[in-house]
This record gives sequence, structure tokens and C-alpha cells, in this order.
Amino acid sequence: MITSSILSIILLLVIVAITCSVDVVGTKKVSLKPSYDFPLVENQNAVPKITVSIYYSSLCTDCISLFKNQIGPNLVKFHKYVNFYFIPFGNTEKKLFDGRWFFKCQNGLNECMKNKWQVCSIQVLLSKRPLLASYLVCYMNSTNEIHSGYQCTRKLGLYNYYSKIKKCFMNREFSDSLMIRYSYLTQRVIPKLTPIPSITFNGIYNETEQYDAKNNLGIVICKHLHPKPVEMC
Repeated sequence: MITSSILSIILLLVIVAITCSVDVVGTKKVSLKPSYDFPLVENQNAVPKITVSIYYSSLCTDCISLFKNQIGPNLVKFHKYVNFYFIPFGNTEKKLFDGRWFFKCQNGLNECMKNKWQVCSIQVLLSKRPLLASYLVCYMNSTNEIHSGYQCTRKLGLYNYYSKIKKCFMNREFSDSLMIRYSYLTQRVIPKLTPIPSITFNGIYNETEQYDAKNNLGIVICKHLHPKPVEMC
């Protein structure tokens, strides 16, 4: 009798579990979770922070404009509320040949080299995230085709890191592996044939927010901040 009662209880629990996983029309419920490109950073000093990720390429005209007119000013304005992440790969094509990766950028070889310099800059300066963001804004705004990386490290007091960035850049196997990592991040989050630059908020791509952010990044940032800082939203 006891064994029979136990089996009956187990059977009942199984039936309840199955029933709870099915909605009223008999379709299994699916819990949709956002596909975060980067982990959300916990709130610091009780200040709510959001993650804004920028997918771009170094010589793309619209990308340069975004850095100059939107990211630069808002980087200063919202530094307490936003963690910026940068993914400099864009619509670059990649191909593995004879054990080595080759990249083809929309704006030629120089763009590929600049993209690679930036992924190395991110790798080296990752522990200095606020300065990293300022460095990339400086780099994207520089009109010097050859020495922009050097000039920006000098300008921001990061000259001691210049040789480390250069060493990473010159190590083809390592810098190529970084490029591949960023290609996967881009392809995993940004839909194919999406215009570059692309922007995600808390890891989620939204076409409407994408358009709005290119014209007024601050407004979209404020939309995601809860509670909103009254002094800037």
C-alpha cells in the first residue's frame, strides 16, 4: 500500500510538472532570454549601469561620424551610467587559407590594419576601460593615417602601453585570433546585411533604437536608464 501510494504521488507530480510547462492552447512555453554580446556589469556604487555595444569598422564614414558626434560627447556625459563596449570588425570578410586567416575590409587593407590595431588596443587596455573608450574615440577621430595610435597614447597618458599594443599587432597569429573572436561576436548578435555602425543596448539589437541612436544616442541611453538621472534625462 505504501509503495503504491508513493508511486501515485510521483505520477501526480509528473503530470503537474508537464501541465505547468504547457500553456492553455497546448503549446509549450519558451522562455526568451536576450542574447547578450557582453555580460552586464553589476551596478557600481548603487548607480544603475547599462551596456552599450558599438559594432563598427575603422574607416567607415558613418562610424567615424558616430564616434565624433555621438559617442565622444555621451562618453563624458554618461560615464557613471554606461559601460561602452567596442567591436571593430564590421562587415569584414574572413577566409582561412593554408592555416592562416585573411581579411577583406570594405575600405581596403588599411581599414583591416586599423581594425586589428583597435582589437589589440582593447586587449591591452581592457583593465582601463574608461581610458580605453577615450582612446578609441581619439583614434577614430584622428586624421593621421599612420601615427594615430601613437598620438592618442601620448595624448591620454598611455604611452607606456603603446609598445604592448604594437607587440600584439605585430604578432599575426595572436592578433588574427582576436579578429576572429570579434567576427564571431558580430555575427552572433548583428543580423546579416545590417548597416555598420550598429549599436545594441544591453546586448539586444533593435532596428528602431539603432536608427535613433545614430542621431541622438543620449535619448536612447536615457530610455534604458532606471531610475533616470534627472540632471541629464
